Amino acid sequence: MKKLLLFMAVGVATIANAQQFEVTALQEVKTGGIAAFHPRFMPDGKTLLVSQTESYDGLSLVNVKDGSYSALCDMPGAAWCCEISEDGKTVLTRSMDRENFTHNIYTIDVATKKATPVITNIDHINNMTFSRGVVQLAHSGGKLLQQKVADVATPLKPNNNLLLTNEDLKMVLYVNGVRNVLDPLAGQFEDWDPQYIWTSISPDGKKILFYCQQSAYTCDLNGQNVVKIGKIQGPKWIDNDYIVGMDGTHDGYFYEQNEIYVCKKDGTQRQQLTSGADKEIKMLPAVSADGSQIAYYTQSGKLFLMTIKKK
Repeated sequence: MKKLLLFMAVGVATIANAQQFEVTALQEVKTGGIAAFHPRFMPDGKTLLVSQTESYDGLSLVNVKDGSYSALCDMPGAAWCCEISEDGKTVLTRSMDRENFTHNIYTIDVATKKATPVITNIDHINNMTFSRGVVQLAHSGGKLLQQKVADVATPLKPNNNLLLTNEDLKMVLYVNGVRNVLDPLAGQFEDWDPQYIWTSISPDGKKILFYCQQSAYTCDLNGQNVVKIGKIQGPKWIDNDYIVGMDGTHDGYFYEQNEIYVCKKDGTQRQQLTSGADKEIKMLPAVSADGSQIAYYTQSGKLFLMTIKKK
């Protein structure tokens, strides 16, 4: 059995509570009483892509300045792991058949709202990538689809050749089309088989962020050098060094309290960004491309935008 070196970041209280970020602004994005969930930043930083229900159904666009709201599609499950082209003109999404557990993948032209099918009637689809006009996804037992659907001239990113996804709660990394099953926590929980969720690759393409057994972790692209961060759910990269997520209490059925936190990728310098005074249940933050803004929603469907500055 592969032996893993597992590091756990343990810091004194003064380090753990160090204030690394200043919240310079916090606003509710008024949508005229229309509920919005699961925000994603569009490349312009002025618009949020949101779902119409907490169960990821439908997609809409919300202007963060005036709250103007425009429906994009009403596909079931459309917001689950959707992707946005670098120029913001196209959204890669899906329509879920929840009875047959199959998916149809579409691109949607943001300007015309026209949906164009990419691939239909597939199963076991999770994360997708959509970069330089190329759709990349894995389905049906590890079959890799790479299909050019648009001409988008953008700079090559460090992780353009990578697709990190989950297949039956296992972490799978495709590198230049080659499939690699990663199990960084193998053997760490005795007879319990690790199950991985909320997986993502750092902006520089060097680290993997994931969640397993009530904790977030990072590891290298080969599944080695595992670092335990601690309990921070729905983790997202702010940059190559910091992550943001949520943490709170849960009675086994419902969240009782939930706030937004930021911490360093080694688990130190954990900082609570939201005060908790409003008693709202904050959920699943998203980060702007430049890392200066965080969007999150509440279980009641309110949408918030936070501006942060690193000290």
